[in-house]
Amino acid sequence: MATFRTKRGRCVLTDDELRIESGVLLQARRYWEGNRALLVGYLALYALLIFASFRVVGRGDWRALALGAGVVVALVVGGRVLNSRRGVTGDDRIPLHDVEAVEAVAGDDLLPRPRFVVRYWQGNRIRYRYVMMPSGLLSYGDSEFDRAIATFREAGIPVERVAPSESSA
Repeated sequence: MATFRTKRGRCVLTDDELRIESGVLLQARRYWEGNRALLVGYLALYALLIFASFRVVGRGDWRALALGAGVVVALVVGGRVLNSRRGVTGDDRIPLHDVEAVEAVAGDDLLPRPRFVVRYWQGNRIRYRYVMMPSGLLSYGDSEFDRAIATFREAGIPVERVAPSESSA
């Protein structure tokens, strides 16, 4: 069983499957391991947003609260629709024999984030699954990207490095 760290947890390659384990606590742990100042900044931002939300509710400014909630819902729904149209799934378990190839998209420190695009068969259709990697701002970001490429290749999965503009999904 081979593993590597991802943005929100880890990717596990067994003899039978590619499994992605993720969660908010695992993501916080990744930031703690790689850049504690970044973790503190994120936590401060979330605390500020929660505080601002309570102030809006306390003032009874329901229009502002509805606008903020509407923007969040629109972003989430829009992202899901775009991913769905491109064939990108959220599958956490992919049978290894269904994986056709992997694209390694290096990205930059901030945007676009380094990622892998796993191309696999589901039924009679080609599907894609993003495996988002740790940011280059983390102390281990670049080395973990290289380690993931080696892990995929050791599992017999072809990996092709592509520029962000050349990614198939």
